[in-house]
Amino acid sequence: MKKLNSLFILLFMGMLIVPLLLTNVKKDQVSGIDNRKLPELNWSDAHVPVNDRIANAEEYLNMRIGLREISLTAYQLLNDRLFHLMEHPTYMYGKDGWVFFRNDDYVRDYQHLNLDQELIDRFTGWLQGMSDISREHGADFLYVLVPDKKTVYSEYFPEGINVRGDMSRTDMLLDALRQTDIEWMYLYDAMAEAKKSGLVNNVKYDAGHWNEDGAFAALRAVYERLREKHPDIRMLEEEQFTITTEHKSSLQVSHFPIDEDVPLYKLKKKKSGSDKDWLDANLEFADRNAFRARYVNPENEGLPKLLIFNDSYLAGKQKFFRENFSEVTMIHHDNLVNYQRFEEYLNALEPDIVIFENPERVLSTVMDTVWSFRREQSDTD
Repeated sequence: MKKLNSLFILLFMGMLIVPLLLTNVKKDQVSGIDNRKLPELNWSDAHVPVNDRIANAEEYLNMRIGLREISLTAYQLLNDRLFHLMEHPTYMYGKDGWVFFRNDDYVRDYQHLNLDQELIDRFTGWLQGMSDISREHGADFLYVLVPDKKTVYSEYFPEGINVRGDMSRTDMLLDALRQTDIEWMYLYDAMAEAKKSGLVNNVKYDAGHWNEDGAFAALRAVYERLREKHPDIRMLEEEQFTITTEHKSSLQVSHFPIDEDVPLYKLKKKKSGSDKDWLDANLEFADRNAFRARYVNPENEGLPKLLIFNDSYLAGKQKFFRENFSEVTMIHHDNLVNYQRFEEYLNALEPDIVIFENPERVLSTVMDTVWSFRREQSDTD
């Protein structure tokens, strides 16, 4: 009995000590399971209050302690296998095994608990400003709103999450856009139509975005709108791509195991060339880590030049644009710090078409940026 007690004590002590010994103390580390940079100790500044230092040390240890990712993955896997519960900081189960974001803003949007007319008005006012400036530079402006997975596949969203009223934040935005002369598109109809013949969002993998079938179907609708004014634009066609599937064994930015094949589009011919070096050398970026790309197609000389301000929905989707225009430039819209920067981009790139894209789920983030920007503008007027 004494030997068993001693062994139990040793095992218990080992469980406490080993993770501490394996703590990751290297600088500039990124967590693969959290998709974020691990915190650094901030104790060198003598002006930092003691309480803040203690909180910083707690976060540092919690995020960097040894075996953290293994322990979290094991905990999530056991809950899934034993109780069919997804104990994950980013994802949650819906009906029939569908996976959705676990995020307060995301759920509040589904419930219609985030209605704010003033923010909607500020946002549409900001879009109106970009539309007016684009027109002054001889470019057509198009605002593109992408529906969330929770909107396209609301029938699979988790039960027990109540919705307040019929009016959503998206409804408010669309109503406000109808009162302007902004050219805009809400891609719900295109995705709902494509949904009839196949999945436009994956059941599990990448719960925050459309899949490539969904992107292709929705962007064809965008092409149809653009070709009303620019009929020389080459239509987006399936024949341009080799369409296959790619197996995914875990959720995105997670070790949570899944078994799913997702659609994959690969261009058959790439006649356009990357010109990102020119982009980096000639333009200023508030966030140089954010996605950006530029392609020039010498065989399409004379076709329109396209400038896209996008978020993660179009990051990596340049294959759906690069072969069909003379020039395509894509810049993450976090770099739009003010109208002056917007005009700098227009002056340097001289686009014929400007697209601003965002999905429903990041509307509050975009609005927060717009709120700050427009408040600063008011303060300086």
